[in-house]
Parts: sequence; C-alpha cells; structure tokens
Amino acid sequence: MKNSTPILQSAFALTTLSLLLSGCGVGAVRKTASPVAPAARAALHGSIHGGQQPISGAALGLYIASIKKYGDPIQNILKVSVLSDTAGGFNIGGDYSCSPGDQLYITATGGDSGSGVNSNSAVMAALGDCANLNANTFISINEVTTVGSVFALAPFMSGAAALGTSGNNVAGLTHAFASVHKLVNTSAGTASGDLLPAGAVAPAAEINTLANLIAACINTSGDTGAGSPCHTLFALLTPVGGTAPNDTIAATLAIAQNPTLNVTALYNTIPPQSPFQPTLPKAPADWTLAINYTAGDFNKPSTTTVDGAGNIWVANAGNNTVTLLAQTGAPVTALPLSGNGLVTPTAIAMDVFGNAWIANSTASSLSAFSPAGAPLTGSPFAPVGVSLPISLAFDATGNLWVANSGNNSVSEVSAAGVTVVQQLATSAAPSAIALDPK
Repeated sequence: MKNSTPILQSAFALTTLSLLLSGCGVGAVRKTASPVAPAARAALHGSIHGGQQPISGAALGLYIASIKKYGDPIQNILKVSVLSDTAGGFNIGGDYSCSPGDQLYITATGGDSGSGVNSNSAVMAALGDCANLNANTFISINEVTTVGSVFALAPFMSGAAALGTSGNNVAGLTHAFASVHKLVNTSAGTASGDLLPAGAVAPAAEINTLANLIAACINTSGDTGAGSPCHTLFALLTPVGGTAPNDTIAATLAIAQNPTLNVTALYNTIPPQSPFQPTLPKAPADWTLAINYTAGDFNKPSTTTVDGAGNIWVANAGNNTVTLLAQTGAPVTALPLSGNGLVTPTAIAMDVFGNAWIANSTASSLSAFSPAGAPLTGSPFAPVGVSLPISLAFDATGNLWVANSGNNSVSEVSAAGVTVVQQLATSAAPSAIALDPK
C-alpha cells in the first residue's frame, strides 16, 4: 500500500494502557492444578551504575511478580544478602527459587556512587520469565533500565517491592515484561531494547532524558533537605494531597502514573552535562512513552483496539482494510483484512468471544471478524436503524451499542447482528459511546 503514511503509537502511560506495550492484555489464567517444577536456578551476575559511576554497597533484591492482585507487596526471594562490590558488580548464586512462567525483576537499593551513601537510590531491571535466565545472563542495572522497566510495568506496580496482577490477567503481565525489552536492553543498560521488532522505533531520547532526571538524585548523598536534587525531585512528584516518593524507583513510578505533573519543572532540573545521550532538546508535553510502528499496509488508521490475546486491530479508513498485528508488532495475517463490507472503518469493539466488530462510517453496516480474521457468518450486518456508525461499545449482556452519526441516534444490536432497540434519539450527531459497569 504505497500511500501509507500513518504511524501507530503505543503509549506507556497508566491512562492508556497502552495498546501493545503496556501489556494490558487479558484473558489468560495460569493453571494451578498441576504444580510447575522449579527451574534450574541460574547464577546471575551484572553491574549497577548511577549514570556512568559504579554503585558500591547496593543491596540486591530479586522478586517474582504476584498473580494475586495488582500492586501486591511481595518478598525478596534471595536467601542470602547480596551487595554490589566497589566496581558495582554483583554475583547471585543459586540461592533463590522460581518456576517457569514466573516473571522476575531485580532491584538495587542504597549504595554509594561516589558522593556518599544514598538511601534514596533505587534502580531496577525487569528480567522476565524465570525459565529464560541462565549463567550467561548479564544484567546491567541503571537509570535507563529503571525507566524502561517501571514505565512498562507501571499499571501493575505500587512500589519497588509491590508488583502484581489479578489471576485473570497473567497474559497482560507477561506482555508488560516483554515490553521492557522493546524499550531498553537490560544487558547493555541502554535504550532502545534488544527485542524491539523490525519497523518499530522506541523513544530512546525520552528514556535517556528521564534517566538523566533520576540520575541527578542517584549520584548524590540523597535527600539532604531543601535544594538537594533528591528533595527537589520528590517534591515535584508529590501529587496534591498525595505522598512524596522516597526513592528513585518510586519517583519514576510517579512520573509514569502522573505523566503531566510538573513536566517543565522536572525537565529543568536535569544538569547540563548528563550521562545518557541522546536526549530531548526541550521539555515534552508529557512523559508518556510511545513505541512507533510503521507498516506498508497502514492507510489513515482511524482507531485501534487490543483483543484478549494481545493482538492489535487497526482500522484503516484510507483503504477500507483492517491490519491485525501481534503484541510484538509483527503482522498476524499476510495481508490486511479486506472485503466483508468494510467501508471507511472508524471504530472497533471486541465481543466476549474475541470477535472484532467494526463500524463502517460511510455505510449503514457493521462488519465482524473472528479472532483469526475470518468474516463471521452473516457479516456484514445491516441492523435496522444503524446509519453511518461512528462508535461502538459492548455491554455486560453482550449486546453492541452503536452511535449513529447519520440519523443522530444510538442503536442496540444483539450478538447476532439484529437490532434490539431501533433508535434512541440524541440531540446532535453522536461521536463516541461508553458504557458504565451497571
């Protein structure tokens, strides 16, 4: 599709949860009927830096993300105390237990980067599946890996030792850990990620800018009162009526969860000579991180949605097609979905069976595809009262609500594509629709 120009963005703010990267896919539940045997415990090694300075005496923590509830407090699984050496290096033997499927991350708190012991210093790196760790795994823990890890995992975090998901969103958690490695390389301690797919561009300059922001605190002796870099950082990240962060992981999490809070003031605290480059030339509008995906078959993409498997559906209004991408950004189908009555598609909604329903905004019809991209029997549907549909939403009973710009109405349509309520008149052309849990 030669006239393709659009860019699909996947943002890492809590408010998006980001299409791909944020990893908010739902639907997969870990089976517990058959116990999973613990994996061979790999000896882990790596280094810890504040900027380009090694951090000595930092305390290591190794954690398994909870699958009990969001932001669940969890325990360090290291059975012995491990501190970084004078060169920032560390070695962890087999003194921990984990099982395949467990999502692990590592933290380093406290320590001295050359300016004195800093109790407010906290950095981390998301490691991912326990089964993928081996003796050759080198872990670089610094501000860059902290930013990438925290932003990808922010929807599941409430602190450095509090990270988890509910039992019905294990897939979302797994996708989020995978997304860390699209943003940053946890072996090299750099942006962009080692698993960034072809055709995607990570926001390396913004990641480096955020890394420099927290490095200004880490490379000091901590919060020594008004005027100190840590004190200023924590004060700027204190929401109205909220609690100030007290370490740099908490500060990074506060930025991820409040991306519009004091953006320019925070940017202005970054020292002129900062360790991570390239950086943003000026303060951004907000601190939302986005990976940009470009593809030859995008053509004026008008809307996106994510299904339960983590696949991304993109409606291309410019050429009457739908692009289906995996969570990695790779195409699921060789060619975009076409035909099936698609006419200027501008809205997509997923039903409980994983079928994608699409509003054809310049026709009086709805197209529906199976999770694999095959047209549903009877599609396209032309329910009575549907006219130039512009927005869709499913209710708790499985019925589809349609905002019609052609006749200033809202229609309720069954899962069979038949009108339940013909028209609920509105005073003006509706442009969006949402349903509350009731």
